Amino acid sequence: MAIAVVSDGLDKTHEWWENYFSEGGGWERNGGRQQSRLFAEHFVQRFAIDRQSHFRLLDVGCALGDAIDLFHQAYPQAELHGVDFSAVAIARCKSKLGAAATFSVGDIDHVQGHFDVIYCSNTLEHFANYAEKAASLAEHCARLCILVPYKELVDGKALQPRANEHHQATFYDDSFDSLLRSGQAASIDRFVFSAPGAWGWTPAERVTQPLKNILRPLLGKQVVSEPFQVLYDIKMKPREAAV
Repeated sequence: MAIAVVSDGLDKTHEWWENYFSEGGGWERNGGRQQSRLFAEHFVQRFAIDRQSHFRLLDVGCALGDAIDLFHQAYPQAELHGVDFSAVAIARCKSKLGAAATFSVGDIDHVQGHFDVIYCSNTLEHFANYAEKAASLAEHCARLCILVPYKELVDGKALQPRANEHHQATFYDDSFDSLLRSGQAASIDRFVFSAPGAWGWTPAERVTQPLKNILRPLLGKQVVSEPFQVLYDIKMKPREAAV
């Protein structure tokens, strides 16, 4: 999971994010590390590739590197890279995982090089112009793997861009079909799954959440649906064949 990019809708200062990723900061207090690993585990379960093969993978918005740590174990021959706009996060990644991967400070709009796989987990929902961000990433990879909440609703309605909200859009099966229409992508496989303990609910929350949602309107709060996750495995056309 990675929300380590200042979004078009979430107005946070660079200093705020640096504090958020500091030792014992909000990222860890809010379970960001556990969520990152959980989403990475779901990805490994569904991503079709020879685990002993050599390939280059970039984690965009790598936060504190918990997905990279898992990928290092799951794909021992892979060349791993992580990028995040937080210098604090990258420094911590280098300190802990510098022998397993290469890390650099950067943002989603300035990816350099070409990779077999770009992994972008729970980042694009923070952007109103998520399709443009995906198209930019697609220029730098053979496969673009995007994880985001699936059909997330607030008060029964799809999300709309709103200032100072974390999530700016609701994602459906066709949310990245623009990559097919533009000729960048050759195919898109979609995998929808529940992820209890992350955006989904734990067994206990499944019992209590319906009651909470009854009470929320009385408190002037929005009713949030249980969002599932969706993994888009987007295969690009060969670079020379793209139009």
